[in-house]
Amino acid sequence: MSWLTPLLTTWRDRRAWVLEQQIAIARTPAPTGNESARAALVQQDWRGCGHEVVQDRVGNVITRVRPASPVAATARRPVVCLAHLDTVFDAEQPLTIRREGTRTYCPGIGDNGRGLAAVSVLARVLQHRQVRERLQRPIELVLTVGEEGEGNLRGATQWFDDATARGITPVAAVAIDGPGDRTIVHHAVGSRRWRITFIGVGGHSWANAATPNPVHAAGACIAAIDRLAESSRPDGMVTVTRMHGGEHLTGVPTHAWIDVDMRAMQMARLDTIRNAVERIARSAAREASQRQPALALRYEIKTLGDRPAGMIDDRHPLVLAAASATLAVGRSPQSASASTDANVPLSRGIPAIAIGAGGTGGAAHTADEWYDDTDADIGLERAIRLIIALGTTNDQSR
Repeated sequence: MSWLTPLLTTWRDRRAWVLEQQIAIARTPAPTGNESARAALVQQDWRGCGHEVVQDRVGNVITRVRPASPVAATARRPVVCLAHLDTVFDAEQPLTIRREGTRTYCPGIGDNGRGLAAVSVLARVLQHRQVRERLQRPIELVLTVGEEGEGNLRGATQWFDDATARGITPVAAVAIDGPGDRTIVHHAVGSRRWRITFIGVGGHSWANAATPNPVHAAGACIAAIDRLAESSRPDGMVTVTRMHGGEHLTGVPTHAWIDVDMRAMQMARLDTIRNAVERIARSAAREASQRQPALALRYEIKTLGDRPAGMIDDRHPLVLAAASATLAVGRSPQSASASTDANVPLSRGIPAIAIGAGGTGGAAHTADEWYDDTDADIGLERAIRLIIALGTTNDQSR
């Protein structure tokens, strides 16, 4: 794709501009379920560079780049490129920028400020006449809501549901998520997120000391889950992520709850872990109630998240295309597994991967998240090369 070199050179020279866009995105709040301010920012940007932009019923921001050729423009199998709008932080989290050397610190600066900035660059690149004249199929850019945590991949799920309803099956899906220029995520990690609540009658901490205690049951449950975690690795994971219980200092509590995150790359393995966690909860409630069976604790399980697993082989044409783009920018491709918007298409038999968008980062999902822009143009170029390669192939089977 020698014809692409001038475009790539242009964006290599505009690395500082891309970082400024990334910072502007990161400074715009986007808690899961309340992404509207960030969505509005990106819509304004996309419309400013000539795109028709729509929002669907859940808040996804969508634009479709059509080939210049009338025949190619009618192709029913688009390439879809996704990047999530939301962050794990609530509306009260300060989104202040701090710079130290080549690092920029801000919650969400990498995840997914970098991915969103990269898709905004793509939106501009795909408008060029040289690109649109070579496109063999539409490319749909989709900024999704609800990717993080309890969002449960809501935006990606809605887009693929709507595509199915329209009779559209994408030829490939690429999620652009965070920094990086080597990894190719083609194993989607499935997950179950539960809230386990223990409920009792409570009482005075002295007079009713033998009353079954939900906090004690929750503690026993946590300890058992910790032991399960050791035996679940490396092909599975389970961890307690939050806990709460009790009403005051001098009373046997009436309730306590814990949140549990379970993950695995195979659904069968995930089901095994899930069943083990439920047995642990049942046993913890029963054992805490032995001294007062008439006042036995009960437990409830509420599903907070349910993400499907899926994968494509490392010899799949989509993975090979990503590997080729990675080698073209002088990096060695590395297979990886993760939980991203790509989980949704993979679980439906649609080829999908996730890649980073350049630079490096760390401390994701914390207030100390950082991003280093050194050589960031390499990962951005990889993403551009991959999406254009997928859009310009005339192989109708892909």
